Amino acid sequence: MTCNSIWFCAPCEASRRAEDTAELTTAALRWLAKGGTLAAVVMTARHNRTHALADLVGALWGRPDVDPATGEVRMRKAGKGEDGEQVWKPARVPGAYQQMLVNQKFRRDIAPAIGYVGMARNPEVTRSEDNGWNPHLNALVFLGGRLAGTPANGQLVYEDEDGNQTFGPGDEGMSCTFEPNADELEAWEDWLREFWHDSLRSIDPAYTPTKECERANCKCGGKGHGISVTIITSPDDKALIEYLTKNGDDKPESVAADVETAQKAAAEVAYTSGKNARSRRSMTPFQFLDRLWAIERDGLEEDEAPGYGTRGQVRTWWTEYETAMHGRRAFEMTRGLKRHTDLTDDDEYRFKDLHKAFVAGVVLTGDAHGKVTAAETDYAVIEAVRTEREADVPTLVTDAGGRADHVRVVNADECAEFTESLSEVMKAKAKARLTEAEALLRGMERVTCPKCRGTGHLEEFAAVANGSCFACNGNGWTYGEPAADSDDDE
Repeated sequence: MTCNSIWFCAPCEASRRAEDTAELTTAALRWLAKGGTLAAVVMTARHNRTHALADLVGALWGRPDVDPATGEVRMRKAGKGEDGEQVWKPARVPGAYQQMLVNQKFRRDIAPAIGYVGMARNPEVTRSEDNGWNPHLNALVFLGGRLAGTPANGQLVYEDEDGNQTFGPGDEGMSCTFEPNADELEAWEDWLREFWHDSLRSIDPAYTPTKECERANCKCGGKGHGISVTIITSPDDKALIEYLTKNGDDKPESVAADVETAQKAAAEVAYTSGKNARSRRSMTPFQFLDRLWAIERDGLEEDEAPGYGTRGQVRTWWTEYETAMHGRRAFEMTRGLKRHTDLTDDDEYRFKDLHKAFVAGVVLTGDAHGKVTAAETDYAVIEAVRTEREADVPTLVTDAGGRADHVRVVNADECAEFTESLSEVMKAKAKARLTEAEALLRGMERVTCPKCRGTGHLEEFAAVANGSCFACNGNGWTYGEPAADSDDDE
């Protein structure tokens, strides 16, 4: 089961990011094999602790167009639907990234000079204790292509040594790429830095990035912190294309370097779930959840848990993150890039194939699960369910020393119902642990549970958790104020 929420669900995010990384790695390697050039670009804005994430994100990659008088989002015509009726969509104010793509100077003069054929881009968000939110765009730009037409709709032009040209792969020895001139690349980087600076300044002067830096040994090389550009080329594109087309196991050293470089560049752009912030005083959004888990589930003190911030602050930051990123696109390639890098449907890594919807399943009691785990037959149980042999599971449990009636075969609806009830159980247990922790902090004492009167069980929960009382977690006691006539030493 998958919710496909790439921004807020860790399992779905990891699956999607792994897929995106694999696809981008393939595209990058094929472009290097053609003799092309890659540029790894990071784009960000000046930021501090007073800036709201939604405002920073809007400046970088667009925001809804809100009517200042009414506060409502303006709508725009977006063509006609299948029924012929006019379709309206929310209008948007372009951010610096969108302004860069449609800039006429870039499209008319700069893009042809450096052989721009497209880019893959992915937003990323971190938060540091010193400087607050830091949203930034990671991009892998594909350069050095000989292109007829626009990157979105044009075709690569193949040329031989005599200058003869054709569309498509052409004959052996023909190439669709050229090596961009170092001066042209430098001019592009200078333009990009200047444009990014001016664009953000026009949106909000507070977001204006630096164009110079006087820090000693700073990784920006004195160029400022709004834009970072790293050029990547292949030292041996002929060996690389031979390796890719023949799928050989032995990689020459130059090919191994290409593969490693492409994988690192693709992962830096697409695989944000594989990253952690670089220090204790900086966190990614999923590290917010790690910190909350450590404090609320594992019971660590705030100064012992990873990251920074009080429990209330971290919850507020996560809420702000959800609000700012809801509905936004994550990883994407510009139109035409898949065609130029020969990506086909066979190269796409469909993560949904790994996460099937509920069809059927089995529910085991804790005792039954413990038996099959101890007997190391839990994998056989999973395999039986995966291959739709749920009826075999009771036998596997009895073979492990358990009871057959501790297994319940359920259909798709019952699976969903059980998952929902299990979620309620987990929420109630988390609430009980939190109550207990807060009671201990207030110096409260252990008393008989008022919900179950010390029995540890409640009938209304008989369907789940073996009827255990949520308030006392089945122990028969909880924390509260002692009775007035109780012995202080009790």
